[in-house]
Amino acid sequence: MKVVLLPGLDGTGTLFKPLIDALPKGVEVLVISYPPDIKLNYDELVEFVVGKLPEEDFILIGESFSGPIAYQVALRIPKNIKSVIFVATFLDNPRPFLLGLSRLLPTSLIFSLPIPDFIIKSFLFNKTVSKRIVDLFKESLEQVSYGVLSFRLKQIGLLTENHDICNIKASYIQAAGDKLVSRNCVNAYKKAFNSIEIFQVEGPHFVLQTNPIACAEIVVNEINYVGNR
Repeated sequence: MKVVLLPGLDGTGTLFKPLIDALPKGVEVLVISYPPDIKLNYDELVEFVVGKLPEEDFILIGESFSGPIAYQVALRIPKNIKSVIFVATFLDNPRPFLLGLSRLLPTSLIFSLPIPDFIIKSFLFNKTVSKRIVDLFKESLEQVSYGVLSFRLKQIGLLTENHDICNIKASYIQAAGDKLVSRNCVNAYKKAFNSIEIFQVEGPHFVLQTNPIACAEIVVNEINYVGNR
């Protein structure tokens, strides 16, 4: 069964490498990357993703920024979707104050500035994260225009709390040490899905990158479960 991956704010899919490497060789993966130089809002990204979904059975995984996209795709119940897994993500604005403040700041300029490693480790990962993962993070940002990154950040701030109920089987991987997405963000998913299983995994917001083996195990178990139904 194919696994379809929807990336975080960078939209490149580059940061999925640790997870893909941790998955068994027989698992076929499709990474849907977003245009790096075109400003697409959430509705437009949903249409973009729907147009690239595979014809065969698949599990959809939405990380961080892409959680709302995966949710909207699941609401449409594509004929071949078997379940959806959300990772360290949200349905509503996860940090209203900070994202409100971002509207007043020149975020395009901020994204263009080099980010010191100690800031990346302290706020996005943790102090023990490897240089390889930090470099992968920097590489992902370098592939996207600063204007697009700023635009996507502001789109998060526009998310509302009105959500329809979805009947697709769902799971949520919650990063135990997440400093970006509040633990309470999972509550919106509990309300939006009739059936959802919560997994708490040790790691920062980028849990797929820092704890890929534990996350890959959850994905493989889901493949086996829905494949035997």
